[in-house]
Order: sequence, then structure tokens, then C-alpha cells
Amino acid sequence: MIKFLFCFRSPTKKIRQVSKVYSYLSPQCQHEGCSATIFVEDTKFLVCKQQLSHVSDYFRSLFMANRSIPISGASQNSLNEYSIVVSSFTHPPPALQFKWFLESIIQAPILRDITDDTLEALMRLSKRFRAQGLEMRCARYIKENVNKKSPMVALCWLNWALKHKFDKATHDACLPRVATSSLNCLEEHRTMITEKLLADLFAAKLRAVYAQAVNVFQTIHTMDHFYMDVDRCPRCGRQREQNRVRIYVSPCKRTIGCERCFRDRDCDIISRDPGSYQAFYRCSHGLIPLNDHTPDCQCQVSLLATQLSDLCLEQNDTNDRENN
Repeated sequence: MIKFLFCFRSPTKKIRQVSKVYSYLSPQCQHEGCSATIFVEDTKFLVCKQQLSHVSDYFRSLFMANRSIPISGASQNSLNEYSIVVSSFTHPPPALQFKWFLESIIQAPILRDITDDTLEALMRLSKRFRAQGLEMRCARYIKENVNKKSPMVALCWLNWALKHKFDKATHDACLPRVATSSLNCLEEHRTMITEKLLADLFAAKLRAVYAQAVNVFQTIHTMDHFYMDVDRCPRCGRQREQNRVRIYVSPCKRTIGCERCFRDRDCDIISRDPGSYQAFYRCSHGLIPLNDHTPDCQCQVSLLATQLSDLCLEQNDTNDRENN
């Protein structure tokens, strides 16, 4: 008679390899039993569920008793133990990104300051984990610091604000600094922003050029007001026996003479609103004002066509390089 023996092995829990452990628990958390363990790849984070739920809607939903609510990129391993997917970006490492996130929303013992190096990751994770307080801190950091950065950095920040769907006030804070970029720079990086914003930037730069041209005109006009001492007034012929006669030049009145020839020597531009003056360019058809509501003269068509043709050639060269 043959006997069969069956041996059953008791299931054993798979041992997780842990490379680092970060604890954000206070002594009070350990006594009240509100702690949770979160794994990000092979890194272990000990957190307070109450603290994290207070600052993040994502983790509030994750820690709820109702496990039927789907949470993207998260799984519960056991009681108070979870694994989450932080980001698809491998640089910086997801565990480091999550460490920045926790230290920027939890006072342990103080909040971590946002820096240029952590800004993009924190902007992304504030949306990923629905942490409105951190989102507001990122927006405030951009508004307070963007004008201190180079135009290219401001363009990157604007790109991040658009990509992570920050509010319009954050976009608008970046635009003036981005507008200081050269036209070539904006054209080269036009894919980083929307076509509408690019059009707004070009319009702002063009209006700024109009204002600068008017300022140059006013500066030159002011320099044209001058006086000098001569032997005889060229207008009335006045002379002095032992002294020279001071004559004044007034481009506003298009005249020259001594104080007896005209008493009102004030500049008309200084006494008027600067906005009432504008710069002009001269072509064969006359004087054309430079402003945002006067069309260019028809003779400028060939010049504009040349500029547009050059832009098309540059764009084709860029596309060829990208395809190769």
C-alpha cells in the first residue's frame, strides 16, 4: 500500500529591500497611533496621517477607510502601509522628489524653502497630490522672484506654469520678464508657450519699441533747445558794446534770436502730455507715425515680405535639424 505525504508551507511575507528611511513623526504621533508608512521604490517614509491629510486631498482620500475609492498610482500593502508612484521622471529620483514634497508641506520642524532647483518638482507634485497650500507657495515664489531671473529662466517658469495648469496670475507674473527676451530667442523657443501668449509678447515688444522711439525723439528734441553767446543777434541785429549777445534756439517755434526777439522760450513738449507726441519715419510717400493703430505705408510691403521670408527659411532649417 502506497502512502502519499503532502507538506504545506505557510505563506511568508515577501521581505522588501529598504535603502533609506525618513521619519516625519513627532512623539505625539507615536503615542496616538496615527502613523503610516509610505514606500517610494526602495525608500521608506514614516508620516503622520493627520498632518498629511490636512495638507493633501490625495492623501486624505488614500487614508480613508473606504478602499473602494480609486487612488491613481497608489496601493495599500497592509494596514497603514502604502506604496505610491511619485513621478515618471527618474531625475531627480522619485524618492528625493517625495522627500522635497513632504518637507515643503510638513513642519519638521520647519517648512523647507522653495528653491530654483526644487520649484518644478514641487509645482508638479502640488498638482499630483492636490496640495493647494504648496501650490500657492510655488505661485508666490514665482511672482516674487521671476523679475530677478534671466529671461530664459522666466520662460522656463512660464512653461512650467502652463504645463502644470497654474492660475492666470502666475502666467501674467512671468510675461513681462519673458518679454525682455530677444525676438530670436522667442522665435527659437516658441513651442514652450501657447501661440496666444507668443502673440501677446510680440505685441508688447512692438508697443515698447514705439514708446522707445518716442522717447528718443523727445530726447533729441530737448537737446535741440540750446543757447550760445555771439557778437550779433541774427534776427534783430542787436549788439552790445563790451559784451556778447546771448541767442536762443527754439525748435518748437523754428526760430532763433535773443531774449528781445521772443520772450516765450519754453519747450512745448515739456508742457504737454508725453502721450500726445509720437515718432515718425519718412518714406517717399511722406511722414508715417509709429504707433499701434496706424498701418504701415504700402511701400513697406517688400521689406515686410523679406522679413517673413527669412522667418520661413529659419523655421524650415529648424524643422530639418529636428528631423535629422
